[in-house]
Amino acid sequence: MADTSRAKKRQGEASDDGAPAEHFRMAQPGSADAARQIARQIRHAVADGTIKPGEKLPGEHELAASFNVARGTVREAMRTLAATGLVRATRGSTGGTFVTVPEPEWVAEQLSDLLALWFQVGDITLAEVTDARGVLERECVRLAALHRSEDDLAEIRQPVERSRSAELDDAAFLATDLDFHTAVSRAAGNHILELAMTAVHLARPRTNRLLLAQLDRARIADQHWAIYEAIRDQDPDRAVAAFEDHVAHLGELQHAVLPDADPNEIPVARIQE
Repeated sequence: MADTSRAKKRQGEASDDGAPAEHFRMAQPGSADAARQIARQIRHAVADGTIKPGEKLPGEHELAASFNVARGTVREAMRTLAATGLVRATRGSTGGTFVTVPEPEWVAEQLSDLLALWFQVGDITLAEVTDARGVLERECVRLAALHRSEDDLAEIRQPVERSRSAELDDAAFLATDLDFHTAVSRAAGNHILELAMTAVHLARPRTNRLLLAQLDRARIADQHWAIYEAIRDQDPDRAVAAFEDHVAHLGELQHAVLPDADPNEIPVARIQE
C-alpha cells in the first residue's frame, strides 16, 4: 500500500495535524527586491529542513507583518515560489499555502532550460562535454545492466531498431541516438545521474552534428545494439566494454573531423546545430 502521508506531502497538502511552519525565523529583507529575498529565505528554510514538505506557511497578512513589507510583496514572493514548484495554494476551510517537493521530472525540465541557456551563452567546451559524458554514462550503463526492467529494455531497444530505417533523415537518425542514450540513463535508476546526464544530452545535438558526415549509421546501430544486449543480459562488465568501444569510435571520428583543433578550445555555443 502506498504511503499516503508521504503522497500528501508530495502533493503539497497539509500533514495530518496541519501544523504551520511557525518555527521559521524570518529576517527582514532589504528595500531592494524584497520579494525575491523573502522567496530566497523560504527556499533556504525548506532546503535545510527548517520547513518540512507538507507544512503550511503563515498567512499572507502574518508574513507581511513579520517581514515588515506590503502584502503585495508577499504575494509576489509566493508567486515566485509557486513558479518553481516549491509551494502550492489551496482554498477552503483547511486551505492555505503549503510547501511541496517538486517531482524529479519537473526538476529535470527546469534544469534543462537553465542548462540550455548556459550552453548557449557560456564557455563550456567540447572537451568538457566529452569527458563528462565518458564518466557519467559509463556508470549509467553499468547500473542499467544491474537494475533494468523489461520496460527499460523496450525503451532502449526501440530507438536502435528505428535507427536502422533507411528512410530516416539526418535529424531523425540523431533523434534516435539521443532517445537511446536517454533511455540508458533512465534505466540506471539513479535520479542524480539522470539529471547530470541531462546536461550532456542537451549539448549532444550540437556535438553530434560535427560527426554527421563521418557517421556510418549501421556501425553506430550495431554498437548501440551491443550495449543493449549486455544490459539485457545483465552483464555490467560487457555493457561498459561495449560503451567504451562506442565512445572510442566517436573519438576517432571527432579527430578525423577536427584533426588540427583542440577540443579544449572549442566552445559548444559555437557549434551549429
